[in-house]
Amino acid sequence: MSEAEIHKAICAWLKIVLPDGGAVFHHSPNEGRHKVQFRVKQRLLGMRAGWPDIEIFVNPTWWKDTEIPWAPIFLEVKAEEGRLSDNQKVVIEELKQAGCHVFVVRSIDDARKELSKLVRLRDES
Repeated sequence: MSEAEIHKAICAWLKIVLPDGGAVFHHSPNEGRHKVQFRVKQRLLGMRAGWPDIEIFVNPTWWKDTEIPWAPIFLEVKAEEGRLSDNQKVVIEELKQAGCHVFVVRSIDDARKELSKLVRLRDES
């Protein structure tokens, strides 16, 4: 399965399992080939190379364990053989130092494993 296919599957799954009215997620499209002028403009507007694929914000009332501090959640989606770029490693470390939860996931199962540690998902019994 390609990275794009995994990414789409995770986004479809998030629409089903995240708390209704208490969560939102977003993908910042900073991948792909573009003209230099477009890339320069995007950087000036704050685009960061290496930014994780999916940002998730969940209302603290849906947080499972109050001992784990509430913070934004980021998912970096990779295919089975995919590896983090140097930019991704730097950004992930910066986000963790800022107190964010960041996970590298390769499937819906990986995403479920990590998210279910933090958030009460709608499909959990």
